[in-house]
Amino acid sequence: MKKSILFSIVWIAAMTQAFAQPAIDSLSKILAGAPWQTKEIAGNIILRQAHLPLFDAAQSISILEIPSNAAVRLGILDVSDTLIGASELCQQANAVAGINASFFDMKNGGAVDFVRVDGAVRHTAAKAAFRNNAALAIDSSAVRIFARDSANAQWENSIDSKNVLVAGPLIMKDGQPARLQENAFNKNRHPRTFVATKSNGAVLLVVVDGRNARAAGMSIAELYLLSKALDCRDAMNLDGGGSSTMYVRGENENGIINYPSDNRLFDHYGERPVANVIYVKVKN
Repeated sequence: MKKSILFSIVWIAAMTQAFAQPAIDSLSKILAGAPWQTKEIAGNIILRQAHLPLFDAAQSISILEIPSNAAVRLGILDVSDTLIGASELCQQANAVAGINASFFDMKNGGAVDFVRVDGAVRHTAAKAAFRNNAALAIDSSAVRIFARDSANAQWENSIDSKNVLVAGPLIMKDGQPARLQENAFNKNRHPRTFVATKSNGAVLLVVVDGRNARAAGMSIAELYLLSKALDCRDAMNLDGGGSSTMYVRGENENGIINYPSDNRLFDHYGERPVANVIYVKVKN
């Protein structure tokens, strides 16, 4: 017990030091000087990708930045009781871009946390957990991120939006790091997918590759540092690991622009079937 408490104190102290402003400033300079490949895609969306050393490891990062005035709308496409590749779901939605979204039942299919699409509740959460303490609300091109309201057992239902997706853990709220539980999921490096918002109203959809010598992946604490260095205000983690996939229509053979890890190869063909995606469509 004493050993566990001591380890927790050391870990919390390390995280506090990592979150210090000098670390953020240093990371911001590294990102500013990184060899980003930048491309504008439909709807004034900016795609940025880079392979760079970060957190003493090789990293591969893909970012879709959606300005507040972009001529697009965001949405959720959810499949109720099956699993389909994120690239195929984005194509079904006629999307110009998208990412994988919530956690799901790998055996039986379907999301395992609350999902509301176009006003209809499609899934509910079985129980509260550290991985479902945040919610994403989508209204046209506007995105809001919420922290779980522990005083309200039905907090997800209380969110005033037709499109709500619960996942987590919460990374950042109002520019401050969320309190993270000490566990392997949070502390170990994995491929990650997350969504973030900036003070200027821009939305970031981000995929960090991992499980490869050319892409180490990140911990949740490292996602906070990355989000902060990208000048984000709110951020929440989505499903990651082999699920982490970013799609951009017309790119590569299948539209997948990151390096999904489920086939253990550093290519664009290792995507895992998922339960839902967050997609981006050009407004008609």
